[in-house]
Order: sequence, then C-alpha cells, then structure tokens
Amino acid sequence: MTARRIVVVGASQAGCATAAALRRFGFDGQITMIGDEPHPPYSRPPLSKGVLTGSETADSVFLSSNEDIELLTGVAAVGLDRDSSRVRLDDGETIGYDGLVIATGASARRLSGKPSQEITLRTLDDAVYLRQSLDTISSVVVAGGGFLGMEIASSAVSLGKSVTVVDQNTPLAGRLGPLLSDLCLTAAADKGVKVLVSRAGVEIADDAPGQLQASDGTILAEADIVVTAVGDIPNTGWLRDSGLPLAGGVIIDDACQAAPGIVAAGDVVSLPGPGGRWVRSPHWSNALSQATIAAATLLGRQPDTQLGSAPSFFWTEVFGMRIRLAGQLPPVGEPTVLDGSIEERRALLMWPSPDPENAFGTVAAVNYPISAPKLTKLARHPHKH
Repeated sequence: MTARRIVVVGASQAGCATAAALRRFGFDGQITMIGDEPHPPYSRPPLSKGVLTGSETADSVFLSSNEDIELLTGVAAVGLDRDSSRVRLDDGETIGYDGLVIATGASARRLSGKPSQEITLRTLDDAVYLRQSLDTISSVVVAGGGFLGMEIASSAVSLGKSVTVVDQNTPLAGRLGPLLSDLCLTAAADKGVKVLVSRAGVEIADDAPGQLQASDGTILAEADIVVTAVGDIPNTGWLRDSGLPLAGGVIIDDACQAAPGIVAAGDVVSLPGPGGRWVRSPHWSNALSQATIAAATLLGRQPDTQLGSAPSFFWTEVFGMRIRLAGQLPPVGEPTVLDGSIEERRALLMWPSPDPENAFGTVAAVNYPISAPKLTKLARHPHKH
C-alpha cells in the first residue's frame, strides 16, 4: 500500500502502539493522531493505583511519543465519510486519510442520567478529581466490584477512608473465579472494607447523591461520595452512519481489519465470542497485540502473529496483593499449586483449559516473582507440568 497519510482516531494506548508499529514496519508517511482529551496520550492502569493514592504524579502517566506524529488534542471525531476517505471533527474541519486506525477506546458506563452527580474513573482528569475529593472526605461507596472498582476501593482504604463496595454479583468472581476472588475478599475484609452483594441491582438515589440503593428503593450504603465502576461503553457513536459493522464495538476480522484500508484496535473492538455473540475484551495486553497486527495489515504486510494466538495477560493490585494472570478468565476448577502457598497469599497457580478446543490454560502469580513472558509461556502449555 502506498499510503502517504494515516490517521489514527484515538490518542489511546492502542492508538500510540499502532503508530509505533507503523514506524517500526518502515512507514515514513504522515501519521496524524486525533485525541478528544486536552492531554497528550497516557497510560490508564496507574490511574486507579499510584495516581489515586498519590504515590505517582499525574504527569508520570504520559506515554513517550517519538513516532514523529502530528498530534491534535482536544478535538473529537464526530463522523466518518468512507466514500471520500475523510474524518469529520467537532470543530467543523475534516481530515483526509489513505489509511485509518480506529482506536477510540471506551467511556465509563454510568448508573444515573446525571453525570454531575456521578464520579467515575476513566480519564486522567477523573483520577485527579477523585484524588482531590478523597482529600476532603472520610467515606466512599464504590458501585461495581470488578478490577477497577476493587482497585479504587483498595486505594481509598489505603488512604484511611471508610470504604463499602456494592455489586450485583460477588466482586471479581466473574473475572478471577471463586478461589482468587475469595482471596481478594478476605484481604479486603482484613483492611476493613465492607462488601455488599445486591442481586436486585444497584442505583444512585436521585435526591441523595451519596446514597446507593437497590432498584426497590432500599438504601444499601451511604457515604460522602459514590464512585461508580460499572463497566464501559465503546466509543462508536461517531461511526454510526459510516456503514462499518458495529456490534457492541467495531467488528474486526482476524487481521484487525474493519473494512479495506481501515483497521481497529483496543477497547473499541468486538470479536467473535462463544454462542455466536460479539464480545469485547478491553485489556491493556489485548490493545498492544491488536495494535501490532493492525499496523501490519494497514501496510499490506502479513502480521507476525494472529489474534488470539497468544494467551491474554492481565494484572491487578488490590489490598496488598499483586495478582498477574495469563490465559483464560475466569479460571475453572481447582488449580495446581506450582509453588508457594495460597494461605500465605504468595503462590504460583495453574488451571488446565476447560475447553479441549482451546489450548490455553490459566496461570496466576499472587505476590509471586515471575516475568510476564514466563507466565504467558506456562499458560500456553498447561499440560506439560
């Protein structure tokens, strides 16, 4: 392909990684990156950890960007005209492309229709705002017990706040399985965090923004502030009239292509899942592997790896535990303890694959020193141990 200008929509980790891969593969044309936030690109994982506790500064999260790219910040894409190969921007301008990278990520899902009443943690500005809020209050309710919700709870309790987590399901069970989620909940209880499961759903009280209630109006928890961490929604609104296939995200093929000359990577993409459904797996390691494949595809190269050819890698830090995982989530069944001890919260654990069609098992390192590549290698060959 003889592209002279590649436009990357989304100044995200996926967008930056795609730009870097384009340069690595020898693309010497113009790369223009469009970001709707006023900041240069940054890394999200530290926002709920070091930035929130104050152990890392807000400007430590910025990604080094030496890919010789033109960066437009504070401007959002609002439409895509594929016939003329142009992206429409919210300032009234349009920008033409020979190749397009869609890396617009996702936005925080909200419980209420009143964003002013609801604190979320998705952007750098969110993290700075929440960090400042924590300086002036003594109690926090977190709605949502996934990775993000539990990381926020962990950071808040480490700052001496009274913390309650409320979820429809047992926190982390759907991601980590029963054994690891129990470990996290025990560690949370040790730190004084209260956890409530409300099967009837959770909503923010209209007249009392510091209250969480069940859908029948029963008050579940009260605090100075409510922080919601109830998932995210892919940023595909600007593509609604583009004719691109959308189903819970931008549908891509196994070369990360959404249409000829258009690729996508990161939290915005949708992949075929079980039962014919389309699913997103918005994780940092997936964004990076998709970015490399997307860049190769856009330049007409054969990607070195295929989507799903390597086990996914995940990590979280909660309540004094650093848990890193490779493979399928959640792990199923009983693990083999390869080293260490579950009781001492320092162990290397392995689960075989529950599905003979899928070669990957799951390996978890709980406060256990092992490199990410080694962890991934163990997940790839779970039957050899």
